[in-house]
Formats: sequence, structure tokens, C-alpha cells
Amino acid sequence: MVRWTDLHNPILSYPTAGVKDQALVWAGGEWHMLFSYVTNDVVTPGAEQWDIASATSPDLVHWSAPSPWPTQAGVTGVASPDLVRSPSGMFVATYDSNPDVRSGPQSKLYYRTSTDLETWSVPRPLAPSLHPAPGDRMIDAALAWTGHGLILGYKYGTTGTGGSTAQHFEIAWSPSGSLDGPWSYVGRPDIVVNGDTIENYEFVAVAGHWRLVATSNTFDQPWIFSLSGDPADPSSWLHWSGARMLVIPGQSWDSGPGLSSVNFEHANSVFLCDARTATADHAAAGYYYVTYAGSDELTRFGGWGHAEIGIARSTDLVHWQVPG
Repeated sequence: MVRWTDLHNPILSYPTAGVKDQALVWAGGEWHMLFSYVTNDVVTPGAEQWDIASATSPDLVHWSAPSPWPTQAGVTGVASPDLVRSPSGMFVATYDSNPDVRSGPQSKLYYRTSTDLETWSVPRPLAPSLHPAPGDRMIDAALAWTGHGLILGYKYGTTGTGGSTAQHFEIAWSPSGSLDGPWSYVGRPDIVVNGDTIENYEFVAVAGHWRLVATSNTFDQPWIFSLSGDPADPSSWLHWSGARMLVIPGQSWDSGPGLSSVNFEHANSVFLCDARTATADHAAAGYYYVTYAGSDELTRFGGWGHAEIGIARSTDLVHWQVPG
């Protein structure tokens, strides 16, 4: 259910926590959202605390209290969840450990599964054989079951000094379709935005065609791409066409003077939901919805800003409307 006329951005925010990197699904008669939950509001980068929390809502207006996941042993924090449903009907959450660690062991990928989005399996490493060295950083996992195995998209590498970067969007393939592999490295997709790579990936099938929703690594703006080839061929996932920025109207809570990603955060970590054929909710039917994170400053919570989550809708993935 979507009560659009009652919505006001941001739809999810907390006075003592920043929330971002959200994933949203409708299941069991309510909305379930997973998100990065950033606490310990300090200026010093690296001193903030990162967790993953969940909240539920019947209408996107009224939300339950945030429910953080239990602390995961062996890591300093977790972040950046993505949420998909496997061919068996199991919900799969992928996420990162140790976000933005500047020295020592880098972030790695994990996954957990659930049948009801409330009780989750124990954490399991995701594709650790692809980049096994402690200094190999892997974040922002996205999954796509194609009927011919399982595709994994992720961001590899770390930001260097002096503004230089060695980060890349990469693709791997599990021919068996199993989350536990074995995994084969496919390559780096031919996507460049603002002279840089992309992050915060989501693979989503729209009208029978695979799309990629992602954020530009420079300026943190939302983009959408279309798969160019046969999804059954793993190498096709290296080629994308129709690149277009999603022009989501700014509001006071996610805008400010200066540059996005430098002075404020506008429409970061967009997550797309296709409700065009919704049968249980006539108000939602006919629309695509995106949720996204924003902040009017980037000083709090270790420089990540006091992020909040907003929503926009569209009938064509081109023209977007925000509530209010």
C-alpha cells in the first residue's frame, strides 16, 4: 500500500542516526526496508558506528522503530545492504563489512537469507575467492539470477591519496546459481560516468529486460542503464546502453549550496521498485518508485552527514515526482 498524498519527504529519518543505502520490498502485507544505520555522531572520520537495521511500514507513512542486526563477530561494522529474492523464494540480503576502513583489512562481502525478512541466517562470506587478500576491498554487491546461473556485480578497489582512484565496477558469475559458487571472474563493464566508475548497484528486471540502477562515483547522482546483450551470456553483463541520469527533484532536506557529494547529498543510493502492475493497491499501480538517501550537510557522523531517506515516483523512468 502506498498513501502518496500522505507522504512527506524524508519518509524515514531518526534524530540520532543517519540512514542510507536502503533496499525496499513489499512482502507479507507490508513494506520492509533494510538500510545502513550510522550512529555515534562525531566529526572525526572512522569514529562513527555502522550497522544494518530494518523497519516495516503498511503504507510508507508509518514506520516501526529501527531494529539493528546483532553485532557480527570479526568485523567492526556492516553497511550497504541490497535485497533480492532468489528463484526458490528465499530473500537474500548482501552487504559489506568494515565500511571505509583506511588501513589494515578492507571491506568484504557477506550475505544472509530469510524466509520472512524477520529471522535471518548466520552471515556467510560472498565470493571470497575472487579477491582473497586482506587488502582487497569489495563492496556494494548486487545479484541477478538469470536462469543460466547467478550474476554478481560489485565494486572493487580503494580510493588512493591525492584524489586518485583505483576503484572499478566488476562482474562475476556462479554457473550453478549458488551463492557459494564456485565463482568465475567475468570482467569490468564498459561504463564511465563523469570520467569515473559507479557504485551502489541494483539489478532489476523491467518489462522483461534487465536494467542496472547505480550511483555515479563522482557527484553521487543516480543513473540507469540497459543490458545490451543476452543475459544468459555472462560476458553480456559487461555491456550496457541507454545511460541516463534519473532527474529527481531536489528538496530542502537533500539540497544545499555547493556541490552534491561535497557539500550535501542529493538522491544517493537509489533503489528502484516496479509497482506498475500492483493488484492489491490501486493507488500504487502504474508507478515506478525509487527510495534514496539525502542530507543538506556532510559534516555530521564522521563526514557522511545526517542522512535521511526519501521517495519519488514515475510512470516512465524519465519524469519523476516527489511527494508534497
